[in-house]
Amino acid sequence: MVKRTQEAKSPSGFSVAAVIDVGSTSIRMAVAQIHGDGHVTPLDNLNQSVAIGRDTFTGGRISRSTIEDCVKVLRNFTTVLREYGADMQKDVRAVATSAVREARNRDEFLDRIYIATGINVEAIDGTEVNRLTFLAIKPLLKEQPELRAGRLMVAEVGGGSTELLGLNEGQVSFAHTYRMGAFRLRETLEQNQSGALSRSEILEMEIEAGVRQFRDTAGEARGELNLLLMGSEARMAAGLILKTGLNSGFAQLKLRDLERLAEKVMEADPDSVARQYNLSVEEAQGMGPALKIYCQLSSIFRLKKVYVCGVTLRDGLLAEIMTGNRWSEDFEAQILSSVMEIGRKYHLDEAHAECVTNHARALFRALEPEHGLGYRYEVLLVVAALLHDVGMFIGGSSHHKHSKYLIENSDIFGLSEQDLKLVAIIARYHRRALPRPSHAEFSSLTRENRLIVSKLASILRAADALDRSHTQALRNIRITLRERELIIVPSRKGDFIAEKRALSGKGRMLEQVYGRTAVLRTTKK
Repeated sequence: MVKRTQEAKSPSGFSVAAVIDVGSTSIRMAVAQIHGDGHVTPLDNLNQSVAIGRDTFTGGRISRSTIEDCVKVLRNFTTVLREYGADMQKDVRAVATSAVREARNRDEFLDRIYIATGINVEAIDGTEVNRLTFLAIKPLLKEQPELRAGRLMVAEVGGGSTELLGLNEGQVSFAHTYRMGAFRLRETLEQNQSGALSRSEILEMEIEAGVRQFRDTAGEARGELNLLLMGSEARMAAGLILKTGLNSGFAQLKLRDLERLAEKVMEADPDSVARQYNLSVEEAQGMGPALKIYCQLSSIFRLKKVYVCGVTLRDGLLAEIMTGNRWSEDFEAQILSSVMEIGRKYHLDEAHAECVTNHARALFRALEPEHGLGYRYEVLLVVAALLHDVGMFIGGSSHHKHSKYLIENSDIFGLSEQDLKLVAIIARYHRRALPRPSHAEFSSLTRENRLIVSKLASILRAADALDRSHTQALRNIRITLRERELIIVPSRKGDFIAEKRALSGKGRMLEQVYGRTAVLRTTKK
């Protein structure tokens, strides 16, 4: 049975948007009215239980019967959408998380949904989930100063993964996805019924093994960290503990109360939990493991209280529809906050990195008529410029290759796996050899991405040359494009011999790509 909460009547002649979240245990849809002044009025919320997570995390595939159950649910949703006059292509954004993403028959599932309903569901990765989570909680951070001050970790346990988003004074410091979810843990319990240990003891051992990874993520903040819980299990727990639910969309829970509830749920079988708390069997199966993870997270950071919010992934999707542009300056600021945390971890020379970044940005903008790349690629170039020397942490002689490795294996907020790959390769080519077909990582790219790497790496090489002495002597530069030259004029007088020599060598790739010789034109003191 579909759970539906209609929150407002729809007036005629308004802009409508709908967002759909295909999760492990349910499919949820939010319909909202979009106002011209930038705010959203909720109109409708629908929620229908499905068994996608049970299928994927036990058998690796979504069963035919579950696929048809999902088709039926989404067909019912389209009926509601037609009532609001929504266009399936323009007004609806639908996403699916790990339960669909990890299914071996993912494409079959997504194609069947599209053919049957006209809804194009996108399987998003953990990076995208964290980005949408940040968009969703931004209003809450403004309303709750205790969350905005100091360090905050936002946690959401799903069926197949746990998403962690870290903030410091409201700025993103890390974003990680871990393959530890409620259904994965439930499957582990089913496979380890030896009788020697209780279900709760087995679960605690598995969770303890998983959360060891979390300690390094924010270990230095132990005792100073606030923990904000998202997800349906956290919301259900708040309602059961507080008796009143999340009336204001935000609540504080004592850890000992959360631990008592987790133990109570774990001791009962899923059918009993479903009956007692009015849940579907799928929701009941995941509730105990999810609450246990939240409790263990709180324990390792020695917290006595946690916060719970009513914010959902769908709020993030609606927020993105309102902004209309994923790659905004505000979004870039959060990406760079995460990048600088990585740089500090590897003892990056921040002054040099920022100087090279400023030069790279100036060159990118001056060459815009030539490269034709948009703002998104400027952001990727900036990330590569900031981290181009991060490989020095491992060793100097091949640090460009070490930089590539470290970037590829870092979690940078807001960047997809493909974005990270491009950034890593751009940083790899900031020195030494130019891109070659014999380089596996370069030749594996599409032709379009090979051209993007060449365009951006050539800019990075020239920008790095302009601080060859690592003294930041050239702080501001003016760039003029001529037919066969790119004239760089610094704002101060000087010989800048080291930078001139470096540019004559490292600028060759820029000449090869853009057909212009980079010339540093200086005036003696």
